[in-house]
Formats: sequence, C-alpha cells, structure tokens
Amino acid sequence: MMDRRRLYRLLQPGNPELGGLVWRIVHHTAVAAGIGVMLALTVVEMQSDYGDLLTDAFDLIAAFFVFDYLLRLYVAPSTPGGEVRGAWRSRLSWATSLGGVFDLAAAIPGLIALPDNRDATLIGFIWVFKYVRYSPGLSILERVITNARHALLSVLLGLAIVLLTAASVAYLLERHEQPEAFGSIPAALWWAIVTLTTTGYGDVVPHTLAGRMIAGVVMVCGIMVFALMAGILATGYADEMRRREFLRTWELVAKVPFFHNLGATLIAEVARLLRVRDYPGHAVIMRRGEPGDCMYFIVEGEVEIELQPQPLRLEDGAFFGELALLTGAPRNATIVATRPCVLLTLDIVDFFELLARHPELARVIHEEAIQRLGPGAPVHAALRAMIARDKQPAQ
Repeated sequence: MMDRRRLYRLLQPGNPELGGLVWRIVHHTAVAAGIGVMLALTVVEMQSDYGDLLTDAFDLIAAFFVFDYLLRLYVAPSTPGGEVRGAWRSRLSWATSLGGVFDLAAAIPGLIALPDNRDATLIGFIWVFKYVRYSPGLSILERVITNARHALLSVLLGLAIVLLTAASVAYLLERHEQPEAFGSIPAALWWAIVTLTTTGYGDVVPHTLAGRMIAGVVMVCGIMVFALMAGILATGYADEMRRREFLRTWELVAKVPFFHNLGATLIAEVARLLRVRDYPGHAVIMRRGEPGDCMYFIVEGEVEIELQPQPLRLEDGAFFGELALLTGAPRNATIVATRPCVLLTLDIVDFFELLARHPELARVIHEEAIQRLGPGAPVHAALRAMIARDKQPAQ
C-alpha cells in the first residue's frame, strides 16, 4: 500500500510528482464536470432529453468528492506537527480548519444524493470552492485582507456611518413627499445603498431640493469610500506580490557563486534588484558583439550558448552574461532559449550601484574575473576604481 505520508504529499497543490499531477487533473476535471452537470440539470430541455444520464454523472462526481474528503481526513495525521498531536487530534484539527470545512461542504451533495438526488443537485455549486485550494491568487488575497483588516474595518465603519446618516437625513427631508419610499429609515436605507455605491437604479429619487443636494454629497462620499478601499487592497496586494517574488528569488540568488560568502543582508538586496523576463522557445536572448547591459539567472528552462567547437547548455539555477559586466567588453557569444524560459536579470546600473555600496562584493567580482579569464584579464574601469578605492588606507 502507498505510504500515508507520500499520499499526503501527492494531495498537496504544488506537488511536482506525476501522481500529484494526475490527481490534480482528475480533481479539476471533476469540479468542472460537476458544475456543468448541475447547470444542465436546471435546463428543462436537457433534463427531459438526458435527465437519467446527467443524474448518473452527478452521482458519480458527488461520490468522488465524498472519497476526496475521506482521503484527506485519512492523511491528516501526516500534516506538519501531526506526530505530536496524534492521529485523531490531527484529523479533528483538519476537519475544523477552513479547508476541512470546505471539503466537507463539497461532500454534502454526495451524502444528500443517497436519499434525494433532486436536493443534491441544487447545492452542487459548492464544488466551485474546491478550486480555492489550488489558486495562489486567492491565498494572496486572503493574506492581503488579513494584513489590512484594521484599515478595511475603519473604512467599513465609515461606510456604515455615511449610510446611516444619509438614510436618516433623507427620511427627514423626503418622508412627507414620498411616504412609500422614505416612510422609515430602514426603507430609506435602500436608497442610501444604491446612491452610495453609485449604482443609481432610479427607482427611488429625492424630490425636494435639499434631498437632491444630500444625494449629490452621498454619491461623492461613495466614490471616496470605495476608492480608499481599493487603494488599501491594491497597496497590500502589491506588497504581498513583492514579498512573494522576493522569497521566490532568494534561494536562487543564494546559490550564485558570486554571493556564496556574503551575508543575508546583501543577498536580500540583490534579490530586490532582480527583474523577471519570459522568453519563448528558440528566442535569442543575447547576440555576440552586443554591449553587456545585464546578467541573467535561469529560474526555469534551458539556454544554449553557441560556442566553438561545441555549444554549452545551461539549465535551472545557472547564470550567464556576467563576463561582459566583469570586463566591459561586448558579449562573446550568442545565447538562445532551447525551450520556454523564465529568467531573472540584474541590470548593469543596479550591478555597479550595488558594488559601490558594498566594496567587499567588488573584491568577489574581481576574484571571479581572475578565476574565469586569467590573471591578465581586462576588468571594467568602474570595477577597477572600486577595488582601488577599497584598497586605500583609512584616513
């Protein structure tokens, strides 16, 4: 039998093994098919023509999600820290977590389908939430909302104050003119919500001059409130994306030979300077004779350096293009992407600004130039100046 720990790894969203990939394909196909069957069962023509077939398909998909829940419940003790908590406490902890609750909700249609299939098909829309686990963007949004919760709650409080104030003032001004629409503050809240969100259905409109002036103020307040909320979320999302990109590139930068003997602070600074570039297969990344303006790190893919007598291929984790920065000479080879590549680039301006702030890095670069090109190798004038300045005795 498959080991429970290995089965737990296969069920994780980012598992690169073949078994994990097959499971994700089956899972995603089942979700899409289940939603499609649920929608088809609400169409009278399709239900009358293919009702039995669609019902059988729904039952099969519902059974799959029951199996999925039981399988995840079985492997729950293999979660980090499960050995300490014990098997049943680990299962209880997973079952009461947000992911466990969503998986239980997805299994409910399968449990309801046993006595009554009609009610089960009505709640099949729950299956769409199964995609949340496999969506990094939604997990980022969750972190953004969590980190900005205090600011968002303040904005929502301001929204509630504006709504209640607008409904109360509209009630005082319009209750005699329109008793049906503004006969009470709860009734006026509908107008306040529609006006504040700038939806403007037009079903309820103030008739008095003062009421229309209040409506204009409420509209402007609505634009300000939602712009402020959008700004908070956009800023938080951008910060979270930068943080994730930084974590993504940290490990790669730490593996670069240039930075093996440097501290975490400098590695972090280099990671923030990197930029992502995507290249399709067979694209020319650089040509021989071009001026060197940046160096490259391979995140994914493979490149071929056209050298004589035999080309050289570099894969994930390798780097290239640094010799032109070290020597100031033009590119000495043409490099082509043999398959789609994701590369990180360090611009020459950032490269030398980094060296200027960290003389110890200039020494490392100089040593690398000597090692790769020989003791008599030419070195970029800016690099020579940095090394000379660093060697000057302190005054």
